[in-house]
Amino acid sequence: MGRDPRAPVSLPDPRAGHGAPVEAAPPPGKLKRILRKIWWFHSFFALFFGVGVMLFARAGLAHADKVMMAAGISWLLMFVALRFIVGPTNRRENESVARKGVRLATNYVIKQFYQQMFFFLTPLYASSATWSLSSFNWWIAPILLICGVVSTMDLVFDNFIMERRWLASSMYGLAMFGVLNVLLPLVAGMDHKTGLVIAALATPASVAMLSFRMKQVLSPQGALLTIGSTAILLGVLWYGRAFIPPAPLAMPESAVGHGTKGSYECLPGSKHAMRVNQLDGLRCGSLLREPGGLKESVEHRWKHKGLEVRVTPKKLDGCDGDGDVFVSEFPLETDRPADPRGMWSCETWTVGGQLVGVRKFEVLATDGTSVDDARPTPPGDAGVVDAPAPDAAAPAPDAAP
Repeated sequence: MGRDPRAPVSLPDPRAGHGAPVEAAPPPGKLKRILRKIWWFHSFFALFFGVGVMLFARAGLAHADKVMMAAGISWLLMFVALRFIVGPTNRRENESVARKGVRLATNYVIKQFYQQMFFFLTPLYASSATWSLSSFNWWIAPILLICGVVSTMDLVFDNFIMERRWLASSMYGLAMFGVLNVLLPLVAGMDHKTGLVIAALATPASVAMLSFRMKQVLSPQGALLTIGSTAILLGVLWYGRAFIPPAPLAMPESAVGHGTKGSYECLPGSKHAMRVNQLDGLRCGSLLREPGGLKESVEHRWKHKGLEVRVTPKKLDGCDGDGDVFVSEFPLETDRPADPRGMWSCETWTVGGQLVGVRKFEVLATDGTSVDDARPTPPGDAGVVDAPAPDAAAPAPDAAP
């Protein structure tokens, strides 16, 4: 008779010598398989729900301050839950059914907070980032999106992330920094550089209290490690703040123009190329939007072949629509380069040193040709080139008979 396929398989155990059988794990039961499928179905539902949260965050920036305040309170509650309820260090060998139920419910709520926060922060940082190869402040948006997607995978989140406190703390630290970096300018009205500094100061301490017991954190060694980590993070963010977008400040539109200004002009007429003899009135305009209004001033940095000219733009009044328009004019009288032809850029920066956006354009030759299109003249034969031109008055030689 054949063997029952549902029966456990005996495998040799290399630790017990040759031929010693060991029982393999039995296949999961039907109920367990159904529950696993339900969890995966819930993960896909949570993923689509997260997409809806991103769309809401993208369209509802006018109410971002209220939403972020509620999110900040929820994250404070989540910190308490992570610290004192959920996690392997808070488990006991013999737990009651009630405690396991509280752990399961708390774990579910934490996952929802992770999802809503990561998916809500992603479009805020994506709209504030400069998506260009000349800028690298867009890196945080894809990482936030990856964390949001991973948090929707219940089986991965429960069995892998939450079982590794350092990984859960890293995700919490990233979300904590992202929340504070956006929340402080929105709610407290701070400029973006100050919010960045406070977020850098608060993140290591919160991660330390989440990952270790309070006694360990307050010990001399723990305090020294926490202070050292804070100093390192603060230094990295201070000198690398150009790689952090000033969320939720965004520049949805920018334009470069020249010539005479229009009667009702806000942003100049957009030009991507202009001739070198038509640079009069060269100006750059930036349309900036931020919930609750701009928190700090901006500057324009004109760049061309190593030349950088910083100009404080003027805020224009009377422009219709949402947002503020800032326009600056390049000082040709004092800073005109010897050869203006080639690629230019007008970069918009906060006065705190964070990149908001870039607008590039090209200055062409007088005849409208690009510098990149110019081709060097191939060298001719030295004898032919150097030969003197024939005398026009000399008679033509007689033809051969």
